[in-house]
Amino acid sequence: MGNFIEDNRKSKRFDIRFPATIRVGSKVSIILKLCTRDISSNGVFICSKHPLKNGIKVNMEIVLENDTLKRLTGSQSSLKVHGTVVRCEPEGMAVKFNAHKITPRLSLMNRSKTVKSQNSMAK
Repeated sequence: MGNFIEDNRKSKRFDIRFPATIRVGSKVSIILKLCTRDISSNGVFICSKHPLKNGIKVNMEIVLENDTLKRLTGSQSSLKVHGTVVRCEPEGMAVKFNAHKITPRLSLMNRSKTVKSQNSMAK
């Protein structure tokens, strides 16, 4: 999958690129479609030419792309995260996880079947 990155942090970081959607704000949301550079159990580095400022609270969905998982379950999974921007660099930002949850991500085909079955139950 990815390569382990050695440093002095508490958690191992892995050099893994996954698509990430970041939402900022509760009423008028800013939505950013970006990509991870590396990830650990405590946080993630997100690549961006225009990183958010330190202290900004974000909600993220990181799509865990894995061919084996997709073949076994028919879908990808996603990591849903509440976090805080803790460091900014010219190439992106580090986000510390405050809370996270891994959930299955329905494929478009499965979503369409779910909608059809819900519609047929309503009749």
